[in-house]
Amino acid sequence: MQVQNVNNYSQMNNPNFTSIKSVRCEGLYKKYPEFADALVTAFQENPKAMEFCKKYDVNIVFHAVKQMQDAVASSINIFFDNVAKSKPRKFFDKLTGNTDDKVVLHAWGNKYSLPQSLKESTVELIDKISPERKVGDSYRGGMLDSHLKLADEEMQKIISEKSKKNLDKYVQAQAAKASKARFEAKGSKLQNSIDELIKKGS
Repeated sequence: MQVQNVNNYSQMNNPNFTSIKSVRCEGLYKKYPEFADALVTAFQENPKAMEFCKKYDVNIVFHAVKQMQDAVASSINIFFDNVAKSKPRKFFDKLTGNTDDKVVLHAWGNKYSLPQSLKESTVELIDKISPERKVGDSYRGGMLDSHLKLADEEMQKIISEKSKKNLDKYVQAQAAKASKARFEAKGSKLQNSIDELIKKGS
């Protein structure tokens, strides 16, 4: 597993990242690595997110960019290996630049300075990455969990449908094979009866 940003921020020896192929911190997160570190920690502390990463190979990109005045847009982009797709389909998607196999969350900050805006957008993004929790009379967080759950369910549904089709084909093939064997057995019995008749009539 390889983690990269401007400071070569490395989690290479972290056993929790066994299926995470890379983590990149881009844009403003290169200039302010302390905010990127907070995002990495928040992701690592989300059990469902880590469970998803143990099932599928993923590449994670944390990105922040300055917008009008000192506003900031932050995002987490999780590119995952869609195991429900065939190799030819994956190759075609790569050629055409199809990047549908990803989960993306956005957050924004608009304060009186760039660092404060980045802090605001990062805090909002951390909230979305974190597991759902009750705060007062309402619930917060859980957005990443719901997106990853949907992606997982869609892949598993396709895999299940493919498995059922393959099983149906196997059952049909076995039935055809058994039918052929019965037909050949009947033909062999008939031939034996004919041979016996000829023998007795000679």
